[in-house]
Amino acid sequence: MVGLPVVSLEAGEELGRVHDLVWDVATYGLSGVVLTSNGLRKGPRFLKAKKIRNPGPQALTVDSSACLEDTVPGESLRWREFKGRRVLDAGGRELGLLEDVEVEWPSGRIVALELSQGLVNDLLEGRRTIDAAGCFITWGPDVVILHTGGGV
Repeated sequence: MVGLPVVSLEAGEELGRVHDLVWDVATYGLSGVVLTSNGLRKGPRFLKAKKIRNPGPQALTVDSSACLEDTVPGESLRWREFKGRRVLDAGGRELGLLEDVEVEWPSGRIVALELSQGLVNDLLEGRRTIDAAGCFITWGPDVVILHTGGGV
């Protein structure tokens, strides 16, 4: 989602681009996205996930610019804080570096993690995707820990 344009269905205009993803600290569901400023408005704007009409592959659509808010929730997790962080399983085994997440729509739950094993390995074998549906994820200050019922 990061980098995608957000388009108003009412006016047919681009309202900004997704700069960051924001998760609720209580539910770990996607609460919304932070947009880069577009036009005369300065500073980031926030779009609640429930206001997104369609999270398409080339753009996110919303009804109108009235969906945008000026403040980002204070108690939240930000994607930019975790991208590139080491991911471990509960047994302490390093799984890779967090490069992307797959989000279920419209719940906003994280259902998969995309991990890097390093540039050369990514080029030769591709990035590793781990199913995170049904897992508990600890978003720690130093590492991300994936707790599963079985092995990863």
